[in-house]
Parts: sequence; structure tokens; C-alpha cells
Amino acid sequence: MRILFRIILILLIGILSLSATPLVQAAPLVISEEYSSNQNSKQDEFLKEECFSKIGVEGLKRCKNLIVQDQFNSEAWNQLGRIYYELESYQEAYLSFRYATSLRTDYAIAWANTCAALSQLRNYEQALNACNRSLSFSSASKTSIDEEVLAWNNKAIVLYFLGRFQESLEALNEVLSLKPDDSQAKFNRIVVLHALVYATSTKNDDFT
Repeated sequence: MRILFRIILILLIGILSLSATPLVQAAPLVISEEYSSNQNSKQDEFLKEECFSKIGVEGLKRCKNLIVQDQFNSEAWNQLGRIYYELESYQEAYLSFRYATSLRTDYAIAWANTCAALSQLRNYEQALNACNRSLSFSSASKTSIDEEVLAWNNKAIVLYFLGRFQESLEALNEVLSLKPDDSQAKFNRIVVLHALVYATSTKNDDFT
């Protein structure tokens, strides 16, 4: 029997720590350009904190507020997609992730998240392409092992659903070579091995 398992979407968006600086107000009550700039910066940081700390419908609202202020913020679009994904609104999640990659074409995490959303939409070939894009950027930048781990894990699951069990196993081996203690990859590997053994035995039965 085929065992289906859910993609675990690893989220690598760091929440910026806020350090509020007291603002000195001089008389008369005229707002200088510097003061206005500081106020805008403080407001932007508040919106970022709200977007990246809230979940569910409230999180959607906060991230949309941030995007209204800065529609070219690729991290905000990726975070919006993450929240849609958690709400199982996979089409909206895909569109958000994809827009993030259009703003920043080498955004490895957003590509891996695009792969996850497309897989949930059962568009496996495009999902595989998105994972490969993520891997090409994450391996080139070498900024974070977790980026590669996410992409390989998602790719392994897509390959599983495509029935390409040997390739799925190889992808999971890549994960474990990067992160030997990855429990999700270990579990997924057991599932894929089971499917591979079953597929091989069924194929052998056809020739007997």
C-alpha cells in the first residue's frame, strides 16, 4: 500500500530584533525630515514584527499591511505565502511565493516553498522545477545548510509522488549528508524505502 505523507515546510524567516531609539522632540512642533524618517522606520519595523510574529487570519492581515507599505518586500510576500500554506490555502500560497521569487529571482527559500505549494496542488513537474531552482541558488550561495536541506526534502517528496522512488531516496540521502540528525528526512526515507521495495517486488511478480 502506498503511504502518503505531508510536506513539512521549514520556514527560515528570521524575525528582526527591534531596538527602539528614543526620539527627542524640539519646540516648536515642526516635524523635521530626519524625525519623519525615524518615525517611518519605526513604523516599518513594527509592521515587520507584526507580520512575522502573527499566524492565521491575523497574520494575513498584518502581512498585507506590510505589503501595502512596501510591495517590493520579497520576505513579506514569502511570509504571506507561509501563512496561506498553514491555512491550507495552497493556491494563494503558491501565488505569494511565486511573487516573492519574481522580486528576487535567487530567493532559494521562496523557490523551495513554491515547490511545496505546487506539490500540494499536485502539480508535481512544476514543483520539481521549483525545487531544482532552489537547489541551484542555495548551493551557489552557500549561505545556509538549512536552505539546501529544505529543498532536498521537498524534492524527495515530489519525486515520491511522481513514483520515482530511487531518485527520492537519493535526494533524502543528500539531506542526511548535510544534516544527519534530520528526523523528518529519516522518517521519509523509511517511507520511500518501503515504497521502493514494494514497487520492486511487484515488478518482479510481473515477470514470474
